[in-house]
Amino acid sequence: MCIKDTIFEVWKGYVYMKQQHLEKNDAQKSKKATSTSVQEPVPAENVSLKQGEPHAAANKDEQASRLAATSGLAVIIGQLVAYFHDRADIDDLDVLSFSLHHLFCRVDFLYRNALPVLAELTTGIQGKAKEKLHIRQRQQVWSQLQSINRTLDRMEPLCHLLSDATECILDSLDTTSEIFAVEPNGVDTQAAQHSAEQSLLAIDQERWDQSFHAVTQSLLNWQGHQRVLPAFAAQFTGTLPTVSGLVELDAAFATILDCAGAIFGDILPSFRAILVGDDTAVAAHLFDLMQQSDQLLVQFDTTLAPMNTLIKHYAINND
Repeated sequence: MCIKDTIFEVWKGYVYMKQQHLEKNDAQKSKKATSTSVQEPVPAENVSLKQGEPHAAANKDEQASRLAATSGLAVIIGQLVAYFHDRADIDDLDVLSFSLHHLFCRVDFLYRNALPVLAELTTGIQGKAKEKLHIRQRQQVWSQLQSINRTLDRMEPLCHLLSDATECILDSLDTTSEIFAVEPNGVDTQAAQHSAEQSLLAIDQERWDQSFHAVTQSLLNWQGHQRVLPAFAAQFTGTLPTVSGLVELDAAFATILDCAGAIFGDILPSFRAILVGDDTAVAAHLFDLMQQSDQLLVQFDTTLAPMNTLIKHYAINND
């Protein structure tokens, strides 16, 4: 096995271990958010909340799906990194890989877990003033809103890293385009050598198809959850009649999903089809990646005010 293949395998192992760690943390946070005191009786109105708790602890099939998706993403990112072999700084490629992987994991947590659990929790409190809610209900809603807000907070620096790394790679691409220029005799020897090096890291078609399918299944899973989620205005109707920005909040989460779909379902897989040396196509995809990242940052700003208002409203000490 050549040294580049070894590096790629080490990266896959890192992704697997990191995903295991993230899943363990998510499970612990969800368990803490839904835990109750054994001495305190649970009112009958809380029965619906008990029924929603399986969302917090993903079953084995869901965990397997998430692992398959992150492993598949590692293959797709590996293909992307291989494309820029000797044409971009290794640190920039490392930042690009890191930010893409963790951005995918946070989007997955947001649409597969955090938003559906919030919808389940708010089902039993619609139309009720906070003073009429059991303290456990308020704590659960507050905790889930905090979890969503924390996820958005973590995604913001990832997008900044992604945009910065992409810009640096674009600069490197522009610099190296002169190095890989065609020789006077029409034989592009350096580009040919680069193409040969690329072939060493090429992913076989079957493995690529499996990876792309696993990532696509996650995208479809996110879209499926988003379609059935009630609007924020509907979830908190009668509870916060004066809160502005709930409609904008729904639009922001829909746009975040669209941007994630463009990045992981379109832009990244498209690098496999680009021919070595087609710098125009590469630059177009990198600019598109930066545009989607910047669009995500705009949506995070949109969610800030209404999310903080909701969190403050359900805080236990806000009476």
